[in-house]
Amino acid sequence: MNNSDSEDISIDLTPLIDVIFMLIIFFVLTTSFITTGIRAELPASEHSASITDGRYLMTGFDENGELMLDNSPVSLEELEEAIIASPEKEINLYTNKTTPFEKVLKIIDLAKTHRNGRIVITTVTTDKEQQR
Repeated sequence: MNNSDSEDISIDLTPLIDVIFMLIIFFVLTTSFITTGIRAELPASEHSASITDGRYLMTGFDENGELMLDNSPVSLEELEEAIIASPEKEINLYTNKTTPFEKVLKIIDLAKTHRNGRIVITTVTTDKEQQR
């Protein structure tokens, strides 16, 4: 008999086990960075820039929590129509820390739907809050 016929053919599993352990370590480490929620307190900013050109749809909420578009009260559906009607304009959301996050999230959802998530969130400056 030939000597090569009696050789045992086997596959080295060590590299495969190494790869599996590396994947396990990767998934364990990355899942520890995932959080289920973020506490969001929308603070006032210390620096601001005045935006007066016509590139933005100025949205926000008044002190009663009513949705505003260019200083006029609107419904969420009317805001969506305005966003669709002017695709060249960016959404600029004015907010402060008393604005309920649920309302802010509705505007962010509209930005995701119609602007690929592009939105500018403007906060009230510290000086303006102290004057109120």
